[in-house]
Amino acid sequence: MPRSLKAVLTLAAVLLAIVAGTLVWALTAQSDDFAFVPRSAQPALGAVTLEDQPPAPKGAGSVWFSTIGIRHATVWETWFGIDGGGELVPRHALISPGESEEDRSRLEAVSMDASQINAEIVALRALGVEVDVRPDGVRIVGMDPEAPILADGAQLGDVIVAVDGVPVVTTAALRAAVARAGADAPIALELRRPHEEGPVAIETTTIRGPKGEALLGIVPNEARTVAAERTVEYSVDGVGGPSAGLAFALQIYSAGRDYANLGGLRVAATGTLSEAGEVGSIGGAAQKALGAGRVGADLFLVPRDNYRDAAAAAPDGVDVVAVSTFDDALAAIERAAAA
Repeated sequence: MPRSLKAVLTLAAVLLAIVAGTLVWALTAQSDDFAFVPRSAQPALGAVTLEDQPPAPKGAGSVWFSTIGIRHATVWETWFGIDGGGELVPRHALISPGESEEDRSRLEAVSMDASQINAEIVALRALGVEVDVRPDGVRIVGMDPEAPILADGAQLGDVIVAVDGVPVVTTAALRAAVARAGADAPIALELRRPHEEGPVAIETTTIRGPKGEALLGIVPNEARTVAAERTVEYSVDGVGGPSAGLAFALQIYSAGRDYANLGGLRVAATGTLSEAGEVGSIGGAAQKALGAGRVGADLFLVPRDNYRDAAAAAPDGVDVVAVSTFDDALAAIERAAAA
C-alpha cells in the first residue's frame, strides 16, 4: 500500500473515532439545562379523596391533572432540540443563583402542599362547606445565601413556630420578634420540619437591613391549617409544584357533587390556585397539552396566560379552554357538558 494512501486511511480512522466519540458523549452527557418532556395526565380520583365521597358512577366523567417530566437535557438535545414535543429550559429559568437542585426539590414539595390546601379551601367553599383557615407558623420559602440562618441549619420548607421561646404563627408576629432581637444579634428559632417528629432548634444571628432593621434573611410565607366539616386527603407521589391546584379543586368539587357536574366528560386541567380561587400560570403548557391528549381528554383547562402554547400543541379532539378563576373552570365544564 502506498505510504500516502496509508497515511490518509490512518487519518480517516482517527477522525472517525473522534466523531464517534463526540457523538456518544453528546448523546449521553448531561448538560446544566433541563428538558421538559410530555407525560400522560394522571387521574385525580384516588390522588384526592373527599371524606364520604361516593363511588364515581360509570360514565359520569373524570378529572385528570396534567404533569410533565423534568430531567437534565443531554448535550445533544441542547444542540438539536428535544424530540416528541419536549422543550429545552435553561437552568437559570428553574434554579435561582445560590439555589441547589435539592433546594428546588424542597420548594416544589412546599408548593405542592400549598396547592393542596388552596384546592381544599376553594372547593369546599364552592360546595357550601364552612371552612376555617388559621395561620400555623411562618414557612421559609427562600433564603439569602449570605445570611447566617442558612449556614446555621435552616432549610427551605422549614416552618418557624417560635422565636426566643415565644410562639409565632404569623409573619407579623415573626417580624415583631426579630425586631425585638435587634440587628446583628443572636436569636433562637424553633422550627417544624417536614418528616421530623419533634421541633428542630437552631441558634443563628440576625442581619442588618438597608434601613438598619433586623432581618433573618428569609422569604416568609404563612403556613396554614384548615378545619372543615368534611376533610380531604391526598395521595400523590412523584409530583411536585403548585400547578395541580386547579385539578385538585375540581376533583374535590366533583366528588361533592356526585360527579353530576362533569356530564360524562374526561376533563384535564392545570393551573395554580390561590385561596381566593384565582388560577395562575404554569410551565410546560405545551407538554401538558400533549399529556392530556394521551389520556383522551375531551377538555383541557389552562390558565389564560398559557392558552396560546397549550392550544398550539393540543392533539385533535382536545378542546383547550382558558380560565382565570375556579368559577371559570366550572362554567367551562358546564358549557362543554351541555354541548
